[in-house]
Amino acid sequence: MLRRSGSPNRGVGTMLQARRLSLGLALGLVVTTTTFGLSASAGATPQAELANATAQAKRLEAQISANSDKADALDEQFLQAQSAVADANKQIATAEHNISATEARSSQLHARLGNRAALLYMGVGNNDPLGINATSVQDLGSRTKYTEAAAAQDSSMLDELKVVDETLHAQRSDLVKVRDNANKKEKAADSARKQVEAINAKMQQLLASTNANIRSLAAKIEQQRLAAQAAAARARMAQLAAQQAAARQAAAVAAVSTNGGGTNDGGGGGGGGGGGGAVATSPADVGVSPGSIPAPSGGAAAAVAYARAQVGKPYIYAGTGPAGFDCSGLTMMAWAQGGVSMAHGSQSQYLSFPHVPISALQPGDLVFFGDSGPSNHHVGIFVGGGTMIEAPHTGAFVRYASIYRSDLIPLGSRP
Repeated sequence: MLRRSGSPNRGVGTMLQARRLSLGLALGLVVTTTTFGLSASAGATPQAELANATAQAKRLEAQISANSDKADALDEQFLQAQSAVADANKQIATAEHNISATEARSSQLHARLGNRAALLYMGVGNNDPLGINATSVQDLGSRTKYTEAAAAQDSSMLDELKVVDETLHAQRSDLVKVRDNANKKEKAADSARKQVEAINAKMQQLLASTNANIRSLAAKIEQQRLAAQAAAARARMAQLAAQQAAARQAAAVAAVSTNGGGTNDGGGGGGGGGGGGAVATSPADVGVSPGSIPAPSGGAAAAVAYARAQVGKPYIYAGTGPAGFDCSGLTMMAWAQGGVSMAHGSQSQYLSFPHVPISALQPGDLVFFGDSGPSNHHVGIFVGGGTMIEAPHTGAFVRYASIYRSDLIPLGSRP
């Protein structure tokens, strides 16, 4: 028999207290999504901007890591809440079974009392004031005892029905509270977990934006480095050109002096003419070799050696040697010696091989010039020291030249 003090839902309440969820953390969680400024201050150098962006990325990664730890804790709380709901549902099922049994007992008591009321009602119409037809004093005494016993039984059943009704009401009330409490905790844990996941998604977006900014700044710094390198190379080439011009001038003066020493009339004019020929554009005016720089492979070494051997030969439109070359004809024939076949055309040569940044060039690599790689208009073969061998244009000769020009494509090709 169920008693109020022994309600089965007391076990549910104890279970939920033992499994108390730390939803104060879940609901009170404050995750600060700091707004990381991605724009640089006016006048800041790209290097300073890069350092700032890198620091921002590290802070974001640290925040994402901390949020992930909190999300893991909330995941665990959510799982515990689900387990608590499952346990509560089991207790609820047991309570509902008990309620069904109580309701059946209540119906049984109501039926029995109904039968007793019917018997008493039928006795009201009897002429016998005691409600019995006694034929003897002994019979009257027996029936009086029976009536007293029946009245006591009726009183007991009424007391039991009162207790059962109270228990039934308490069980139903506790059942609603347990179900509502368990569902609220589950929803609270799920809501807090989703909140952290949303915050982390925003953090990931900020990190992606910061990383994109870092890549952009790194590219900008690399462009500045290449520009500075190109300026230094141009200055070096200008210095070399000035030294060569001075040497040629000195040689021309020496030649005039020598001729003048043999004859004191008109010979000087002839010497001057020879000097003029020495400084004119000619197969001898082929730039400055950077020296022998080892190539990374046998094929590259063969290509560079072939290109060196062609220095001083004239530029010939569409030429592929041996008398002369155009730019892509020279690189095509050079790499043919290295065992690599390529098309005759600088654009095809750009698209046919893996690309390497200018900062990673090795002897034998191809360098290109123009608005973009696929639409370039000129190609040379890199030989090291910021220098290439090229067949430049009509009227010129195959020569050494600096790669650092304003239209240098930032990527070369490696056959």
